[in-house]
Amino acid sequence: MAKTLFILYRVLAPVVGVLLATLVFVGVPLKYLAAEGSGLQSFGSEVTAIVGVGHGFLYMAYLVVSFLLWRYTRWSVLFAVLVLLAGLIPLVIFWVERVVVRRFREDYPELAPARARQPSAQGG
Repeated sequence: MAKTLFILYRVLAPVVGVLLATLVFVGVPLKYLAAEGSGLQSFGSEVTAIVGVGHGFLYMAYLVVSFLLWRYTRWSVLFAVLVLLAGLIPLVIFWVERVVVRRFREDYPELAPARARQPSAQGG
């Protein structure tokens, strides 16, 4: 169960992050800053509507997966809150995802999917 949650988290986190970044840095500025009635404003409205709904649904899935992963790992409540809120702050989710992956691999090496072996510094 934990391995599945970890994989789901690793998929959902970047997708939620990309959708939020698109919404905040593309859709909303075009919708509210482009000239009234322009094609750009119309495009911004469409991006905001479509990406906003996608982010909303996937963020709910992200919340469930993150919560279940936290219950399994028993990391601190403060860390859990950071992970849960990361999907609401543009670009933060990418950093938090790296921290979660590192901590999970350190705490549960037998459950984390294997990484590609790094070549040694001695060339072999």
